[in-house]
Amino acid sequence: MSAAEKKTYAVIEVAKITGLDHPTLVMFIQREWICPQAEDLLDEEDLARVQLIREIREIFGANDEAISLILHLMDQIYHLRNQIRHSDDAPR
Repeated sequence: MSAAEKKTYAVIEVAKITGLDHPTLVMFIQREWICPQAEDLLDEEDLARVQLIREIREIFGANDEAISLILHLMDQIYHLRNQIRHSDDAPR
């Protein structure tokens, strides 16, 4: 799916979907835990990340510093997994 075909959500919509308040979502953006492609518009990947952050906070009780670390490590894992996947596709 191209970027033009991705469904987008306004921050207020994401607040309703996730049960989080608007200031909390703004804080997520300010801390760069989610990085909208356009101002106040989140895509499905952003929505999934917001839901993940909410679960990390509520289920595991992680504080903001731990959330930053967890997200950073998860991003590294996804990046490495993509590198491995692409290296498997490379001609030998």
